Amino acid sequence: MATVAVDPIPRIEGHLGVKLTVEAGFVTEADAHGNMFRGFENFLIGRDPNDAITFTQRICGVCPVPHGTTSTYAIDHVYGYSVGHITFSDKDNDGLGVPAKAVHIRNLILGAEYLMSSITHFYHLAAQSYVQGPNMPPWTPYFDTSYYSGILLSNGRALPDGNNLWSAVIKQYVKALRIRRLTFEAGALFAGRMPMTSAFLAGGVTTQSRGSDFRSRCKKFYDLMQEVGLFIVKEYVPLALALGALYPTYDNPTNAASVGVTTGAGIGAGLGNFLSWGAFPDPATNMLAIRGGYKIGAAAPVVLVTGKGDVANMVAQVNANLIEDTNRSWYVADSKWGYPAGQEWQRPGAVTRTEPNRTKGTKYSWMKAPRWRVGTTYHAMEVGPLARMVVQGLYPVDGTTTIASTFGVAGYFGYTSYLDTPTTLDTNVIDAGLVSALGAHNLVPTVQTWIVNLKGGLSVMDRLRARALESLLLVQLLLGAFDKGTQRFGAVGTVDGDAGIPTTGWIGAAAAVANGASYNQKAAPVNPRSGYGATEAPRGSLSHHVSIDKGRIAAYQCVVPTTWNASPKDALGSLRATGDFNGRGAMEQAMINAPHAGVAPGPGVEAMRIAQSFDPCIACAVH
Repeated sequence: MATVAVDPIPRIEGHLGVKLTVEAGFVTEADAHGNMFRGFENFLIGRDPNDAITFTQRICGVCPVPHGTTSTYAIDHVYGYSVGHITFSDKDNDGLGVPAKAVHIRNLILGAEYLMSSITHFYHLAAQSYVQGPNMPPWTPYFDTSYYSGILLSNGRALPDGNNLWSAVIKQYVKALRIRRLTFEAGALFAGRMPMTSAFLAGGVTTQSRGSDFRSRCKKFYDLMQEVGLFIVKEYVPLALALGALYPTYDNPTNAASVGVTTGAGIGAGLGNFLSWGAFPDPATNMLAIRGGYKIGAAAPVVLVTGKGDVANMVAQVNANLIEDTNRSWYVADSKWGYPAGQEWQRPGAVTRTEPNRTKGTKYSWMKAPRWRVGTTYHAMEVGPLARMVVQGLYPVDGTTTIASTFGVAGYFGYTSYLDTPTTLDTNVIDAGLVSALGAHNLVPTVQTWIVNLKGGLSVMDRLRARALESLLLVQLLLGAFDKGTQRFGAVGTVDGDAGIPTTGWIGAAAAVANGASYNQKAAPVNPRSGYGATEAPRGSLSHHVSIDKGRIAAYQCVVPTTWNASPKDALGSLRATGDFNGRGAMEQAMINAPHAGVAPGPGVEAMRIAQSFDPCIACAVH
């Protein structure tokens, strides 16, 4: 038995390390730790509630928009625009909500951020762990060639100008830099600037553009995102779907067996417990585009919130069932700061202040351990794109159902298949360069069979695939369905005399209310009030919990995606389900039974790939 530190984990946001216990070449225990304390929650105390919307965006440079959105929902709640959780349109005339135009703008900004984040994660954070780049930064230093697929290395380490799969992937990496810039440009049309938007405030948005000016912004957004969408359809999704064929041990056992790998597959499976808060309210229906709910193990998903009518129940569920355990976290545990002495966990909304405690003992991380109660027991949960797809019933994890049949190829992809004939790949939906590279390696039949027969399960590759498929769904929600014949998303028309205006998707719905209001004003309450806001960040479920008194913030707590995924072990004991992974968080559990090639110091490649599949943001997690 040996203890091995893989610290820091490269190409993530922030400073994450894991301490592994390795026996006979396999991980038997894992401790994931965030390595600093920041205190954002503390220095919000005493400030104007709307200040939190600006301040919390500075928690992270990669996902500021989700923090701004969630903080806005929280401040909406305490100001009286909602009953909590998420803010819908005011079209129901119930005295709650914000203008439909404001809801659309919030959704468009967050949607652009989603696509930026997912493309960035796959190409600029995770891909280098699977594709060895040229002998130059940012690809150096890289690990031994034995850790890469032999197919990718068959032509050596040539610069990306050859007709091989390795070169095709590197070209996509470079192209993705431009694509992520286009998402920022599109979002900034309504956000004022990206990534730190100045558009959000309680009651709506600051965007005052109206009429033809607003419609022209919608047209510009639509045009910019066409290129983003084509990249997702033709390059991101097919590569993400095909990657498991090159690294079958990182895929679920069913898929691995289809290419002859019968042992060692399923690396990074994790908990099998999933949570989603839900996101993207539709002003026309006051329903969520992404539903909120949870799934525990083999049980079917429980959907808790689909629309405005479910929110009161969701608020009650969160108040009753969400806790943060700090037994293994470097924080003070006493009643002065909200964590009861001898009972080192509490509901986020009840914590007054978070104080550091640098006493070691059994504590090993600056991250807390959020847990969700089902019945009488608390559970660690995985959050993120895979969790969202599972809760919505769009991604199977049973290892028997094909991804295409469950995801609904015709309904969501907007086209029938990546396959044109039994022996070729359709260049209308797969980049011609990628098809050519696959052909150069004689991989077309292999990839064709792999994609058609992909089964959903629990593994590193399932996380990467689910995120790509979600991006494909989201870009069509933003713009309208993809037509492979015209190579376009959605449609345009003449709206209020302006030609070429999008008429489909969320952007078309926004253009239709160009003359609407974008803000409803309410006075800040003087009496003490508490509330919370929740949505889905690209990385997973995010909630902000706030209390105000005399018009000022009295307490503020953030429960962020990586706090869920990379949480330390909890100490809930009998409050935890029997055999529930010894209190580990999702990332720690995903490393159990993973191979580790060598012991101290050991390269830690497997642990790195597992951690990166969660797209951890430690800047958020140690806020």
